[in-house]
Amino acid sequence: MKKIDLSIIIVTYNVKKLLIDCLKSIDKNKDILTKEIFIVDNGNDDTYKIFENNKEYIYIKSKSNIGFSKANNIALKQAKGEYILILNPDTKLKKDTLFTMYKFMEDNKDIGLSTCPLYLPDKSLDKACRRHFPTIKSAFGKIFKFSSISSKFRGYNIEIDNDLQTEIDACSGAFMFIRTTVFKGDRKHRKVAFFDEAFWAMGEDLDLCYRIKKSQWRITFYPKTSILHYKGASGGLKKSSSKLSSADMKTKKRWIKAYSDAMYIFYKKHYLKKHTQFINFLVILGIKIYYFTSIVKLSLTGK
Repeated sequence: MKKIDLSIIIVTYNVKKLLIDCLKSIDKNKDILTKEIFIVDNGNDDTYKIFENNKEYIYIKSKSNIGFSKANNIALKQAKGEYILILNPDTKLKKDTLFTMYKFMEDNKDIGLSTCPLYLPDKSLDKACRRHFPTIKSAFGKIFKFSSISSKFRGYNIEIDNDLQTEIDACSGAFMFIRTTVFKGDRKHRKVAFFDEAFWAMGEDLDLCYRIKKSQWRITFYPKTSILHYKGASGGLKKSSSKLSSADMKTKKRWIKAYSDAMYIFYKKHYLKKHTQFINFLVILGIKIYYFTSIVKLSLTGK
């Protein structure tokens, strides 16, 4: 059987043009790596037409939108690469991205997951690519914008120069370069399960990183290459991709619910037993307030 260096997994939802551009950017990575590319299609547009009679990709069509975690897991169970790249369809790679990240991982066997800078179309950094695990203060500072008022609520994003390599707690699910051994275990590290399917979308990347770190693997931000990230095209809620998104009001509301659900699931799974009942009550109340105010804002403004 032919050795496969890299399995690339892309979960897509009604962003055909962006997906095509993403695949073209992968094709421009003319390197020595052997690859297999999975496309898991959660959408209901005509994306499937691209892959009719196309044996270059492993195309998997979902009957409905089964969510990011479950869709990725379908491909993860089939992936044969020594490394796995979880990649969003609303991204574009540089010509050197894949080999640069592969070489970095080959040279650093104690790193389980790495990522690179993700830049938005306005050339600013997508700060989700370089994060600490949330605390109650930092999480509330982020979702309610308190961090712009007081430094006490900052700390969720890692604020350093973008060209500095650094150890991080978590990165964005838009680009996760993972050593396959993470999911198999070895003498030093216990096996880490695939994405937790309790997370429909969002939060699953944070949860996976949390479990990878708990298994004593390093997670590293490596800035020797970068990618472009339109961010949020499927959900239609982000300014960086609003003009490219076909998301309707129902879809936008589903993504707001997914975000608030993700906060609750992550907190309950990892933090609930660490705090008092009163603190837990306040956190859950805060998540409900976020959901309600976000839905009201969407209904009034459409965004």
